[in-house]
Amino acid sequence: MQPAEWISFIAQFAYLNRRQRQAGITLLRGNAPHDATVALLESVAQPRLACPACHAHQLHRHGHAHGLQRYRCVPCGRTFNALTGTPLSRLRHKAL
Repeated sequence: MQPAEWISFIAQFAYLNRRQRQAGITLLRGNAPHDATVALLESVAQPRLACPACHAHQLHRHGHAHGLQRYRCVPCGRTFNALTGTPLSRLRHKAL
């Protein structure tokens, strides 16, 4: 970011309301609510994790997608995450 762009960016903070400023500060500190939400969702789902296709419990970690841990089923080879098959699976703003 160029210095002139930075000055313009910082000047815009004066127009934010209190809630928007707090959200910006939280984001800059790295304490994004998304991270806490994802951690909570995965910790709850971890004990009962099974393949949604074949219901097997033989799983391997298979990377991350959209902040969620992906898993690969050993018997059938399908990939999924902790939210697959739940009402939250296609929710775009999980932190909310």
